[in-house]
Amino acid sequence: MMTSRIVGLVLLAGLLLGGLGGCNQTSKQAANAVTLYNIGEYPQSAAAMKPETEKKDENFVLNNCRYGSAALAAGQNAEAENAFMAAYEVINGVNTNNGGRTLGATLVFEGVKVWKGEPFERAMAHYYLGLAFLQKGDYENARSAFQNSLFKLREYAKESKESKDKDVYKPFESNFALGYFGLGFSYLRLGKPDQAEACFKQTVSLDPRLAPLVHDVQQPGVNTLIFVDAFSGPKRAAKGWYNEESAFGPTPAEVGPLGPVNVTADGQAITKETQRYNLVDTLAMAQDQKWQDIDTIRKTKAVIGTGAMAAGAGVAGYGASRGDAGMALAGVGVMALGAALAASSQADLRYWEMLPRTTYVIPAALAPGEHEIHVMVAGAGQTAAAKVVVNAPDPAKGPSDTVVYVRILR
Repeated sequence: MMTSRIVGLVLLAGLLLGGLGGCNQTSKQAANAVTLYNIGEYPQSAAAMKPETEKKDENFVLNNCRYGSAALAAGQNAEAENAFMAAYEVINGVNTNNGGRTLGATLVFEGVKVWKGEPFERAMAHYYLGLAFLQKGDYENARSAFQNSLFKLREYAKESKESKDKDVYKPFESNFALGYFGLGFSYLRLGKPDQAEACFKQTVSLDPRLAPLVHDVQQPGVNTLIFVDAFSGPKRAAKGWYNEESAFGPTPAEVGPLGPVNVTADGQAITKETQRYNLVDTLAMAQDQKWQDIDTIRKTKAVIGTGAMAAGAGVAGYGASRGDAGMALAGVGVMALGAALAASSQADLRYWEMLPRTTYVIPAALAPGEHEIHVMVAGAGQTAAAKVVVNAPDPAKGPSDTVVYVRILR
């Protein structure tokens, strides 16, 4: 009788703990907005996502990044700027995840933390804010945003990866070519050629194939920049016995090399077949540990939880064999605690689903007036078109560029 009771308690504990499995951090509304974005319904995606940005919760930054992506693709430039500015302010906040939220992440589930993204996601958020300022001709604020995208990276030592009590790393300068390029262009328009040259030099040092692009963007008469986001960025998935870890995929090798971009204005080509225009590959960034945050808490909890369950099972079995109900129930309690700890070790799987794999930047010198721009990327099954109006230069107002944004999904 007692043995069957103990078995029943063990089974009940297993069933209850099995329900602790996962916690979906993405609301149905946000998931719907992501789906609309992925089929190219950008205005509808932005409309669906906007209410989520008003919630001051742990997804505030992520939802504003999602909304910013949708608004930018929908041509809602002011809304995109506001969204990325809101994300920027929290990302750069000092004590966002201190206190109760960090304690909850340690003891319960990492998803209670305010999402700030992996370093590569934060760099892209700063870049998009810089792009939003370029669209309105605010070169000083664009400079600041691009500058903030170039934060130092960390390469963690082995002992840091194996112990949550250590934080040993080597600092590295950023290799975010897109940020250096944007910063160089902002300095160029602010009339600071020396600073611009230094940034452009750094861009080329990271990828010598970008030298022709850097040369072209500095030519007299350039008054238009065309930014093309293409393909899908990295996706995050769980791994490990208890989903206590996560990994980004696919790798660049699994997807294949990036193809060239072809852009025409009024039927005339403004790109060169042999020139490289893409300045980033987010799939490669997501595989580079310097662009990822260190996280050892989940694995530690999973290992401890597994050990506790094994120990508890042994105690429960021993108690049952000796007819000791107290010992058996104590073993069941240890099993339950271990299972709860292991279940709480699940990884935070939130990520920015709208990121592109790459961003192409094409400078052009267009006559004042309306122009029709067409964009085609090799390997993509779609093209995109945009109508833009290039204003005549006004010497009294200083330099002003027409900035075009185009999104190609696949």
